[in-house]
Amino acid sequence: MPTPDLSHLTESDYDQVYEPAEDSFLLLDALEQELPHLRSLNPTLAVEVGGGSGIISTALSLQLPHTYFIVTDVNKTACRAIQATALHNNTNLEVLNTRTLNHLSERLRTSVDILLCNPPYVATEQSEAGHEDISAAWAGGDLGMNVTKEIIDSLTDVLSDKGVAYIVLEQ
Repeated sequence: MPTPDLSHLTESDYDQVYEPAEDSFLLLDALEQELPHLRSLNPTLAVEVGGGSGIISTALSLQLPHTYFIVTDVNKTACRAIQATALHNNTNLEVLNTRTLNHLSERLRTSVDILLCNPPYVATEQSEAGHEDISAAWAGGDLGMNVTKEIIDSLTDVLSDKGVAYIVLEQ
C-alpha cells in the first residue's frame, strides 16, 4: 500500500500537526497486511479518530475507493492538513473538527465497518490532556489511555455487525 504524498505539508505545519512517525507507519503496515480482509468486508463506512496529517485514511481510501471515510480531529490545523492531504493525493474524506466521536453517536450507530485510531498514548498529568493543539496528538492523560478507553467503550455502539477496529497501543 503506497504511502500518501505529504510533500505539501511544511515544517511549519508539523509545528502544529502530528508528523507521521513509527506508530503511523506501523498502522499503515498492519492495514496493508489486512487489506484482503478489509476488501472482503465490502465496507461502506470507515472512520478515523485523530487523523493528524491524514496519512492513514488517505492511504486506505485510495485502496477502498467505494468506502466513505469520515476523519475526526480535535485540532483545527490538523483538520486542514487532513483535507489537504486527501486532495493532494486525489481522494475525498469528510473531515470533522471534534474530539473522538463526540456528536456523532447517532449518525454512526452500528454503521462503522472500519474504525481507525492512533490515539495519544503518552502518560501525562490529566491537566496536560484534552487540549486542542499539537499536544492533543501525544498527551494521553492518566496511563496514556484517555482517548483509547473512550474509543474502546464506544465500539459496541458504532461498529457494524462486520465492523473491525484498528487501534495503536503502546506496550
